[in-house]
Amino acid sequence: MTVLDQYFELSDRAREDDKAFHELVELFAEEAEVQPAGARKVVGKNAISQLYRQFFQTYSGMQRVWTTRRTENGLEAIWAIAGKRDSGELFAMQGRHIAEVDAQGKIYALEVHVSKAN
Repeated sequence: MTVLDQYFELSDRAREDDKAFHELVELFAEEAEVQPAGARKVVGKNAISQLYRQFFQTYSGMQRVWTTRRTENGLEAIWAIAGKRDSGELFAMQGRHIAEVDAQGKIYALEVHVSKAN
């Protein structure tokens, strides 16, 4: 199992499980960068923690499937997700995550790309 697989597994539990949330944040290097789709890049674990805390507060439920492969520079996951926003609105989207991993196995760069959203 890759660090990106762990990321997705923990993400599925992190909204309801504080331990899973902290384990998710610990997958990132101290000065990691996350580039969310359509938003500004965040840098550092504290900023990443705030980003994901806000993300999980926006959604009341999600189901995700993904497949991960190794690339020349790290990992890539192709994913699809269906869920419900806290407003009750249902949504579906698909995309990919591109991760670069350091020598300790931590994510130090993550790009989120959304290719389709409903």
